[in-house]
Amino acid sequence: MRSCTHECQQIYIYFRKLMDFVDVFNIGRQFPDKAIDLIDEACIATIKRVIPANSVKGAVVLPNDVAQVVSQWTGIPVCALEQEEKDKLIHLADRLHERVVGQDEAVNVVAEAVLCSLTGLDHPGQPIGSFLFLGSTGVGKTELAKALAEQLFASEKMLVRFDMSEYVGSGSVLRLIGAPPSHDGYDDGGQLTEKVRNRPYSVILFDEVEKADPSVLNIFIQLLDDGVLTDGKGRTVDFKNTVIIMTSNLGAEHLTAGMAGEITMDAARDLLMKQVQKHFKPEFLNRLSEIVVFEPLLHDKLKEIVKIQMKSVIARVADKGISLFASDAALDVILSESYNPMYGARPIRRWLEKNVMTKLSQMLVKGEASEGSMMSIDTTDDRNKLKYEVAKKAELSGVVCNTDSGGMATVVSPIKRIVSLLTRVTRKHPEGPALKTL
Repeated sequence: MRSCTHECQQIYIYFRKLMDFVDVFNIGRQFPDKAIDLIDEACIATIKRVIPANSVKGAVVLPNDVAQVVSQWTGIPVCALEQEEKDKLIHLADRLHERVVGQDEAVNVVAEAVLCSLTGLDHPGQPIGSFLFLGSTGVGKTELAKALAEQLFASEKMLVRFDMSEYVGSGSVLRLIGAPPSHDGYDDGGQLTEKVRNRPYSVILFDEVEKADPSVLNIFIQLLDDGVLTDGKGRTVDFKNTVIIMTSNLGAEHLTAGMAGEITMDAARDLLMKQVQKHFKPEFLNRLSEIVVFEPLLHDKLKEIVKIQMKSVIARVADKGISLFASDAALDVILSESYNPMYGARPIRRWLEKNVMTKLSQMLVKGEASEGSMMSIDTTDDRNKLKYEVAKKAELSGVVCNTDSGGMATVVSPIKRIVSLLTRVTRKHPEGPALKTL
């Protein structure tokens, strides 16, 4: 216990909670300074919290006060700091599967590697994990990186992304780690090292790493081996609390050929790996936690992705006070219109934005839909186009909405017109509406 010099009397620090934070979240400072600094700032946070209630005397520094300070230092949201670490790790694979569709093997490999690292059974001193994601465009490589940032650090904002096609020249290394004294750009610092210094808990994504200058890959070897880089100003930047992900499309054409039945998938994987091994040095590949292959997505998996993307649209519309229902047939039309074998699932979101969101926006502007409306998206009789229907607020008087245990919304109302609107899609498609929300 340490008395606080900021006019707080008899402040009792939860030492165990405090030291857990200080130990787990390596904040780039040394003991005992970082513990003392954390205590001081937690006391200040406590004073700010209790002053409005005039209860500074006898105030107690709570675990949440400590979490607030660590959150400011690391950028990790408070909710993530307070989440039980064991729970986060135990359910990591399941939560990644909820977001990344059709890549079960890839998700499991990444989750297992992260689990080993965070439990201290992997190589200490190195990044939490380092992965080379291989596969075609639009198969989930970037989506898994985003999902990892969200699950490990509570926000996609903890993903730091670099397009390596921009680092092809001889000066690329200096751009990443910073120029030495007397060089142009010395005061700016390195693009990579500065971001990690300011956000030490993050997922670092290097897109299309095969396009980077060879000197950049040599720097990556040091990073993967030691877990640190020295920037242009001579400062050591710690990467031990980051996840390093590199993506590449090398050899993706072999996977496409395998999916088309031109060769076996085993042969496709072998050809892909030979191409990767030819391009990258063995010392680079051997330092990675895992090389992860993402296979082309089958039609049924793309349909699942359409559902996930449509749920996002439904949630955005719900923010406007509008309930949106989409039929299974409507999802088929969306997939048919957006599918491009060259780009996998990537065009789905763009198609929804360009077509569905644009149409919904037009309906809002024209007053065809407003807060309190219920809308359905179905297909025309020939099932080739989408059809939008609306029940306006005036028609919904007396409607009561219930949600069953499966999350499916039902409507209880004496107004036959509303029931008819909400059940018309179900009658037309016996399998029922695929997506609903209140």
